[in-house]
Amino acid sequence: MSILCQLKKEQLFTSSEMEVVNYIVSHPKMAVKATIRELAELTYSSPSTIGRVCKKVGVDGFTELKIKLATELDRLVVESHTVDVSIPVGPDDRVEDFPRIFFNLHYQALSDAYHTVDIKVLKAVAEVLYRADAVYVLGSQQSLILAMDFLCKTAKLGLPFYNPLMNNGFNNNLYKKRRSKKSAALIVSQYADSRRISRWIRELKCMKSEICLITANPDSPNINRVHQTVIVDSEEPVTGKIGNFASRTKLSYVLDMLYMILFMKDYEENLDSMKRWNQERERPEW
Repeated sequence: MSILCQLKKEQLFTSSEMEVVNYIVSHPKMAVKATIRELAELTYSSPSTIGRVCKKVGVDGFTELKIKLATELDRLVVESHTVDVSIPVGPDDRVEDFPRIFFNLHYQALSDAYHTVDIKVLKAVAEVLYRADAVYVLGSQQSLILAMDFLCKTAKLGLPFYNPLMNNGFNNNLYKKRRSKKSAALIVSQYADSRRISRWIRELKCMKSEICLITANPDSPNINRVHQTVIVDSEEPVTGKIGNFASRTKLSYVLDMLYMILFMKDYEENLDSMKRWNQERERPEW
């Protein structure tokens, strides 16, 4: 649920807290720019009162509140209300409305990811994968499609990435020779809570692989079992949704950035490889 919607639940707050709430709801742009002390002065309250408001809407502090509020303000530039990521289309919506609805849904998801993704963690994941002698790229169910798309991109970079489920992987001939003799794994999973994911992590640990996880589930029990985790919370419930729209957009966004970080590692070499690869494709087979 959005921060603005939670702030409008008056029953959650005391009278002193409502002074803070009313100001944020009425002047959200001013609240995003203010420090906690400035907001306290504007609302004749205290930083501790603001801290209690933050806890009641489910954020750790005023900084996180401002980040989430700024994200919602970005959405409102495009649409006067946020799109329900579980059921974006209502019974009264027309097919002619779909272009606008889905544009706003994906814009909303990208805006969320832009404001919340930790680029430092993503760079750390790229470093782990780049240094490895072999990288297992794994995904389950619909996330497997995203994982395989990422695998196709990295094949062009000649990196030692492959999916162990593929017989004689298509990019085996592109493996680079590396001095390091260590393996790593990249697991892409929306919920990351299935038995299959737990089994993969257990087996990878036995192989002493350094494990990286990209997930849309901040409550996954496997987060603390891996070495690096990139979380892009989609706010999609497990059940009662039409499709994985927001999570797919956010995971694709993160994987595209991860690919480009890897591309930048050997930028000139990869550009030359791309040119040669395109020239080969243009040649007739006869």
